Amino acid sequence: MKTTAQSKTRTLTECAILLAMSFALSYVKLFRMPMGGSITLASMLPVLFVGIKHGSRWGFGTAFVYSLTQLFQALMSGDVFVWCETWDIWLLCALFDYILPFTLLGLSSMFKTSRLNLYLGVSLTITLRFACHYVSGVLIWGQWAENMSPYLYSFLYNGALLLPELLICLVVLVPLLEVKQVRRLLGITHEHFN
Repeated sequence: MKTTAQSKTRTLTECAILLAMSFALSYVKLFRMPMGGSITLASMLPVLFVGIKHGSRWGFGTAFVYSLTQLFQALMSGDVFVWCETWDIWLLCALFDYILPFTLLGLSSMFKTSRLNLYLGVSLTITLRFACHYVSGVLIWGQWAENMSPYLYSFLYNGALLLPELLICLVVLVPLLEVKQVRRLLGITHEHFN
């Protein structure tokens, strides 16, 4: 029988590995948007898996750390925050483009009971990420939309980014859930899941 310390160490290790996978996949950019953001190869999926397997505490914790890695990645690239002209704009950008949207990926912990719930959970968490980016687009980035409402600009820009991200995650998730070992790895043992 495993002790509590062994169990926590194993969970922490799994979270770290999945976080590292998400971070690595975030560098596999299929398309880069001109003012920040990119379409990746299902980079959110491993972090979503943490919540699915280990619940909300580990899911939100790992997603928060992932948000910090994404913020760090943006700072290192130097092509996003140059547009933030004041401290309050920088803070809004950090909060609504990085901290909140990526931390909300921890909500995946609520959607584990069926295949349909998993698909809906992935869709909902990515939609919530879109909502955060939408707010940022209206408050910050919409000022560069020529002859267009900042609301429409933010909707179109962030939709062009996150709709493909969502579709890629779902396309990758469908065959993964067909593999019994993947379901077992995610802690999905419900017989009615099939």
